[in-house]
Amino acid sequence: MIKRAWTYSLAALAFCYVACDSGQTAGSSMETENSIAVLTQLADGTPAARMDVIVRPENYLPGADELGSDSLYQLHFETDEWGRVVLSDVPTGSYVIEARNDSLNLKGFAKIKYVEADSTTPLTVEVSEPTKVSGHVGLPQMVRRSATVSVQGLDYQVPMDSTGYFEFESLPSGDVEIVAFVNDAAEDSVTEYGRIAMNVGGQSGEGELYLGDSAYVKKYFVFDDFENGAGDWTPSASHNASVNFDIVSAGLDRKGKAAHFVCVRDSAAEWDWALIGRDLGGFVDMSELDSIRFWARGSVKSRISFAFDMLVNTDSVTSTDNIKSWRHFDVDTVWTRYTVIPSQLDTADSNGGNVGWDAVKNRVTKISIFGAMGTEVWVDDIEVYGYGIFDPYAPVKKNALKKSDSKKKD
Repeated sequence: MIKRAWTYSLAALAFCYVACDSGQTAGSSMETENSIAVLTQLADGTPAARMDVIVRPENYLPGADELGSDSLYQLHFETDEWGRVVLSDVPTGSYVIEARNDSLNLKGFAKIKYVEADSTTPLTVEVSEPTKVSGHVGLPQMVRRSATVSVQGLDYQVPMDSTGYFEFESLPSGDVEIVAFVNDAAEDSVTEYGRIAMNVGGQSGEGELYLGDSAYVKKYFVFDDFENGAGDWTPSASHNASVNFDIVSAGLDRKGKAAHFVCVRDSAAEWDWALIGRDLGGFVDMSELDSIRFWARGSVKSRISFAFDMLVNTDSVTSTDNIKSWRHFDVDTVWTRYTVIPSQLDTADSNGGNVGWDAVKNRVTKISIFGAMGTEVWVDDIEVYGYGIFDPYAPVKKNALKKSDSKKKD
């Protein structure tokens, strides 16, 4: 982590709005010395009328205490029906000029280094539908603090949650720097946890952003997104229940594929259960696990359970030979993201073989997701924080086969 104080010594900006009559041409209405002539338009070149135009210094960082009143560092204007506005008497410097109309769901921005002292500087800002951007601040559990995540030069800031996760609902497209920091009012400074440059709207399919210590940031991977089918996932059920498992379209405003299983009760026994699980191929030491995040929904509001299983009998791979540590979640009928944190797992009890995290964390052999009886469950995008990949050792399946073979020979 790098500790530093951001200070901003920008002189007061004296901007004047120059009205553009509809009968005037772009040339005649925008030839003003010491000014920035802004034209806002859609991707096809159509003028974007009546857009709010906001000017901020390039080094503006929303949420940092040193900035004082944010309103002093952003000035507002509006384009005419031709998408034009002139910002006159502009001091030299580097700026980010954003155009937006929230009611039309259109946003865009452009960066400019204004150095001309005696001529008009033209600038075109293209607007389009904004993009949702999410990510994770790389903070180990022992360093959990409330951090702010901001977009430098634009007035967008969000808090991270207890796992370091953050989400911007609506960012304009373009090259930005996203910064994670914590204010320290006592020292009048901020602690920066990380920053990352990205092209909003141009990095589809590359997953989330991860800010923080480079060694920690690398400790992340997608456990499964189900885009390549069921893979090593298998369904299981008790003797008095059954489960139907397949990979389907995620649906409900979610792209791609998802795991789907239906739990069917064959009797009135209260202990019936059904699940989908993925064998890790051996014992995995998860003692350094930070968290696991996954998406889920149900056909009705119900309960699911996320479990870390440990196989205790290598002569068999049935679920009844597992002990586990788990946590239960109330699942909704809409896609919701859930977070599994080791410290928040259920304490050891007699329910379903739950022995607590400390008993299984060094030798996890399987990850399972239980669903409630009589309901459908969809699961998608299971992501692991704190590991670059799970590295199993002493493969359970191979050992089990060897022991089984030896018994047959006897």
